[in-house]
Amino acid sequence: MASPARVLVVDDSPTILKVVSAILARNGFDPTVARDGLAGIELVKKGPKYDLVLLDFVMPRMNGYAFCRELRSNPSHRNVPVVLMSAKGDKLRGQFVQQTGAVDAITKPFDARALVAVIEGALSKAAEGRARPVPEGAKMPDEDTIAESVRPSLLARNMRQRTGAEFAQQLSTVMTPAIMSLSPEARTNEAAVMQAVARVMTSEVVSKLTLTLRDLDDTPADAKEVMSGDVSAIPLAEILQLLQMQRQTGVLRVTTNRASITISLRQGLIDLVQARNSSDEFKLGRYFIERGLLTRERLEALLRAKRPHALLGQVLVEAGVATNDDLIAVLERQSSELIYEVLRWPYGRFSFTREPFRPEVEQAHLGLPVSALVLEGFRRVDEWRLMEGTINFDQVVVVDQVALDGVGSGKLTRIEQLVLGAVNGSRTVNEVIKESAVGSFDAIKTIYQFLQSRVLRTRAA
Repeated sequence: MASPARVLVVDDSPTILKVVSAILARNGFDPTVARDGLAGIELVKKGPKYDLVLLDFVMPRMNGYAFCRELRSNPSHRNVPVVLMSAKGDKLRGQFVQQTGAVDAITKPFDARALVAVIEGALSKAAEGRARPVPEGAKMPDEDTIAESVRPSLLARNMRQRTGAEFAQQLSTVMTPAIMSLSPEARTNEAAVMQAVARVMTSEVVSKLTLTLRDLDDTPADAKEVMSGDVSAIPLAEILQLLQMQRQTGVLRVTTNRASITISLRQGLIDLVQARNSSDEFKLGRYFIERGLLTRERLEALLRAKRPHALLGQVLVEAGVATNDDLIAVLERQSSELIYEVLRWPYGRFSFTREPFRPEVEQAHLGLPVSALVLEGFRRVDEWRLMEGTINFDQVVVVDQVALDGVGSGKLTRIEQLVLGAVNGSRTVNEVIKESAVGSFDAIKTIYQFLQSRVLRTRAA
């Protein structure tokens, strides 16, 4: 029985090392990890011989190009196959492969199947002698030559251009079939074309286009994209933990066709989380109501009187409704719950950019730790599944006054009071959640506990 192929994984990210080595081990490879190019070269020199090197490009102490140059300078290991793994893989593939003798390049983020396929392909090429000749280290071009070609200003995709292209594509997808369905004569009739387009511009289509257009307006022209990918391929929890471990500063955007969440990080800590097109439960005013600082009616009156671009939190502080401490507490709760929510998204696109923070981010400066939020988010997911399986959300709930008296209404928390206040004897569980001014998780958890203690009971709608 052949021994498993020995693969050296060289990357400065502990998360990437952990994830990649786990994938390799599950698929029958023997992985070894190194935190940077210098550590990787030392392992190669010590032996035993590796069958393949998976190599990051941008690393401290010794980057990917310098690693390859050192590797090719020693005849005893100059022919070891190398595969680049980098967020810049698509851009670097041609030049890097040619100048370093690498077999292939894979772009981060990648899924397990793609990674295994690239590794197996590279090993097959090497075994069958189909790999290209490797250069001698001394004859490889100066590092400045390749560094110039991958300068961030040239390599990073401009977020505004990408979002603009996405908007144009969405618009074309909607309008082209409507126009092409017309007869050639009708296409020259302006009124007929307008009617055809109006028919396909449903509220759902308009909402999606508006969200994309807002992203276009919100992204600064000088934003530099560092990393992007698919949430279904790499879980958002891994991305957040990676950004925390690397103490990154920038803006992480997570977008679906229905909503968008923006996470501002400073040195790996979350300063503020904001949302577009999210449900009402994540709007800032709801948290002030939950905190008991104002009623729904007072909030609606303040919103009507608010200046168009004024921030609600600042309006409430200026009106004396809340203190700055209240505002920070509300922003912390809103940001935390938005993180819990986005961790549940099964699909979407993410992008991390370096750009100036908005004034409200600078003012909030929450400094929330990622790890604690991720752990709490996972705990909530587990609890959510448990509770959802025991509650019929379409049933009407009523208060059992005897059981409530036994508990003591004076001992109820603010959230419990709000949930019970929304129970009027005719509302279903779903309706109580919506009317309670409490986040859905906390509302469901409270209803679940009340049902268990018989304070609430159900009856048919």
